[in-house]
Parts: sequence; structure tokens; C-alpha cells
Amino acid sequence: MPRFAHTLSDGLEIAIDLKRSAKKNLILRPIDSRCVSINVPPFLSAARLQKWLSENEALLHRTLAKTPVRPTSDLAEKPEWIWYHGFQTALTDAPQTAITLRPSEILVPQKSWPQQQTHLRRFLHERAAEYLLPRLARHAEAMDMPPAATALSNAKTFWGVCRHRTGIRLNWRLVGAPEFVADYVCVHELCHLPHPDHSTKFWALVNRHTPHTEAAKVWLKAHGRELFVLG
Repeated sequence: MPRFAHTLSDGLEIAIDLKRSAKKNLILRPIDSRCVSINVPPFLSAARLQKWLSENEALLHRTLAKTPVRPTSDLAEKPEWIWYHGFQTALTDAPQTAITLRPSEILVPQKSWPQQQTHLRRFLHERAAEYLLPRLARHAEAMDMPPAATALSNAKTFWGVCRHRTGIRLNWRLVGAPEFVADYVCVHELCHLPHPDHSTKFWALVNRHTPHTEAAKVWLKAHGRELFVLG
């Protein structure tokens, strides 16, 4: 079965297993949290398939979300560093009871790595609320597009989600991303309030409110998976 990579507009790169045995309709099934199977009729051209992928990103995200998440953390050993606000920040064991943040390192109590992971996730989730939600509120006010509510998410397949009824949720792992990336994701989700799709009008609105669209996509494509090192 041919497999190819496809990058979504939010920078997430997924794998697509392509089959050409469908009788009439396209059939989409989840494989895992970063791979889907698509069965298309033999006559469907590559250009039409790419167009379909671009126009159905919300469906792709929902399909990916249906699969059990593979552990991406649970590393046998603690990494030397993690991303924090776009900087590679060292993780250093220290004889203390609480996590301490310094400009170039994070001091972590001397415990087993699984215990440190748990404490780090809790600590960074709290920092994410301080880093992301006020930024989202500022963009919402500047754009005059207030969401119904704002919150953080623990999603494994998307950086943000926007719903008219429930508001906008941002992935807490974006606490590791640079400010221009966090700004881009905030603007991206706010622009889904008037435009729930990824139409030309949607992207025009995004680019009107942030000059960093392409740079943010490039950063997320290069480093997005590294933001999941803690699970």
C-alpha cells in the first residue's frame, strides 16, 4: 500500500496509506494518532486527492483523534533539555522539593524520571496557562473576535481547536514554542470563528493578523514532535 506524508495547515505532518479499490466514495479510516488510511476510486487523480485533503482537515483531525495515542514519552532516561518558550532549556537535577525555572535551565527535584515527568507536566501546564491564554485574549480583543470560552487541551493530534459553542482550546505543549508560533496558533484559531474551513478567505484573514504564518508552520513541522517529549 503506498504511503506518503502530508502536512496539515497547522504544521502537523501525518502519514497517509493510500488504496485505490473503492467503488465510488472515498473511505477514511484511522491507523494511529499520526496516520490514516484513505481508499479512493481508481479514477481519482492526485490533484483531486490533494484538493480533498486541503478541504477536509477538520475531518482528518477528527479521524486521527479516534485512535489510541501511542506513548511518545516514557523515555527510559531523562532528556538533557526540553523546549520552553522556543529555547532549548536544560533539565537539571537538584536537591529541592519544587521545580525551579531559571533563564537557561529547569531545576527538577531528584526523583525517578517517571516521577519527574509527572511533576514537569503539571508545572508546564500551569506555565502554559500563563503563557497562552492571556496571549489568546489579547489577540481576541485586537481582532474583535471574542470566543465563547478559552482553555487548554491535552490533545495529541492538533495545536488548537475552535468551536462556536465551546470556544477555543490550545494545546498546553505550546508552552515550549516560540512566541511567534504561539501567536500564530492563537490567530489561526480565532480566524476559525468567522471561517470554520481553511478557505482562501480564512488564510487571508490569518495573514492579515500575523506576518509569521509560514515561519510558524516551518517551526512546528521541524520541532512539533519534540514538544511531546513529556507525553
